[in-house]
Amino acid sequence: MKVLVVSGSPHRDGLCVKLSREIIRGIKEAGGESELVILAEKNIGPCLACNDPPCWRRMECNIKDDALELGGKLNSSDALAFLSPVYFLSVNGLAKNFMDRMRYYGENGKPALAVAVAGGTGKGCILSLQEICRWLIMLGFRPIIPIPVTRYNLDIAFVEARMRGKRIAQLKPQPFSNLTEKISYYESLPYMRYGLIDEIAFLAREAINSITRNGKPDLATEALQKLEKGEALLKLGKFEEGLELITKAHEESMKIFNSLIR
Repeated sequence: MKVLVVSGSPHRDGLCVKLSREIIRGIKEAGGESELVILAEKNIGPCLACNDPPCWRRMECNIKDDALELGGKLNSSDALAFLSPVYFLSVNGLAKNFMDRMRYYGENGKPALAVAVAGGTGKGCILSLQEICRWLIMLGFRPIIPIPVTRYNLDIAFVEARMRGKRIAQLKPQPFSNLTEKISYYESLPYMRYGLIDEIAFLAREAINSITRNGKPDLATEALQKLEKGEALLKLGKFEEGLELITKAHEESMKIFNSLIR
């Protein structure tokens, strides 16, 4: 089993690369092999949407940069792990260039792992995971449980990265029979049906859980109550009231979290 691990961050030793190394550690523990590609060290321009492009028919490209070589690695690998930082509620430009330039002609249903790393408030983490997983599915890969990484769950994320690396190295391809199955599988993955309000609630809960792990659960009691009440109101169809409580829970828990890590 050969797993291609791709870090989409412009930083050569940032969180994406550090998490990549944990994934590689898990792959090795499972008896697999891996290759780490750091996109910051490659030259990948944007897709130019050429007239009559050769990339859709065969492994060729009119742009002479590193994308064609990376496409070869993508096609020859047995599995893929793709990590991207989150900029402005989406994957960053470097990661998106890679996504736009890749074409896949290999075996259908190979295992894959999506990881989105969001700093600051964490907003956009889930939305970026959805974007990566849609891309993986449409290429023909079969993603396993994706990993949303924020400042609130970073301690857990490193453990999960290693475990997921071990997992993808143990899986065999499970081909999709048609587009219906691809979409059904995508929809069944965690986080894929989240909207923006679901993401805010997720971030609030992650911050509250982190505060608890830091031994200060009492500090998060009020934020947790607001979150739970807000979610209950949403289920009752009281959107505006529920949204207000959930956003307050997020803001308050984030403030408490920030005070603890200084």
